[in-house]
Amino acid sequence: MQDPTTIWELGRWVARRGVGSVRLSWTDGEIDLGVREGRVHSVQGLDSGELAARLGCETLGEGDLLAETRAISREFGIPETKAMGTAKEMLQEALARWLNDPERTFEPRDDEPPEADGATISLTHAMVELVLADTTDDIARSVIPDHSVVLRRSGSFLDLYVPLRLSEEADLIVAKITGEVTAGDLARTSNHSPDEVLRLEAALVAGGMLEAEKKVVPVVTPDWPATELLDDQVTRKKIPGWMLAAAAVLLVVIIAAAVIAFMGGDDAVEEAAVDSGDWGIVVEMGCEPQDLQRMLRKRSLRRDTLRTIKADPTNGDTCFRLVWGSYPTKEDAESAIADVPGDLIEDGFQPHAVEITDAEAGSVIESEG
Repeated sequence: MQDPTTIWELGRWVARRGVGSVRLSWTDGEIDLGVREGRVHSVQGLDSGELAARLGCETLGEGDLLAETRAISREFGIPETKAMGTAKEMLQEALARWLNDPERTFEPRDDEPPEADGATISLTHAMVELVLADTTDDIARSVIPDHSVVLRRSGSFLDLYVPLRLSEEADLIVAKITGEVTAGDLARTSNHSPDEVLRLEAALVAGGMLEAEKKVVPVVTPDWPATELLDDQVTRKKIPGWMLAAAAVLLVVIIAAAVIAFMGGDDAVEEAAVDSGDWGIVVEMGCEPQDLQRMLRKRSLRRDTLRTIKADPTNGDTCFRLVWGSYPTKEDAESAIADVPGDLIEDGFQPHAVEITDAEAGSVIESEG
């Protein structure tokens, strides 16, 4: 089984959306990528002559593949979209060799690449397209060889995922990633093909939207006594009298407390129940993937006061509520409706109080892992 650590490191590096360079090396090649906010501005290490040959023209000798692409487009009148698409194919072929090679290495650097004066390539798009297009699943197995890994959203999940404009089916699969479910569990419980689900998971990990972590099983070491006792040795300790007396007093106190609680009647129970509720204010509700995406954006801005939960987690419902605050009673929640910021309430939606059940509280959908 391949070690996917370097691939996961590249995904986390992409998720930073910073400015820097990275060297990717494999058995028979290497490339240097200059990246600014998730977009590739320069590619060193690929043959510019091959790019020219694919475009049916002469090479202009640029060492940077993307600089060669832009120069060819200007010199020979080739549409920049076509030229850049060809360069993207070459980049994806190199990335595929890196992903499939167990000897791959990942070397990030802080040097700032020059800003391109033309078209660039989204590294996230290139990675996702590459993994999803590989129906052999060789690349997916390189990214996630062990299906017991736990998946969680990266800090840049929304910034990277929304521009991909994937299908509604993909949105519904991603909505179930809460930071606790494993890659294998998600594939097995989905209504979609397990291979397609695993391929999507691998694409999002490689593209920086999801983080994969190995599931840690705690090892409990017995606390054995420091000395060994002989088989015929009897170890009996006499309990001091004061300990017996203290235990008797404690027992009397417990019995007295139980009697007081029993004699207190239903009023005391009702008062405790009233003060221990979880009520919130629903400011938006929707059932479509774009609704969930909108709610997650709001949730990421007000993580201290907003929750995104399934409307009915007991029947596989795909509708979600965006809930403001947590209050002990319905009356407290209703009196706080006027305090909800107006920009959080969806147009035409009437905010109202709702009680959050244990099942709903366990179905919170986070915007970040």
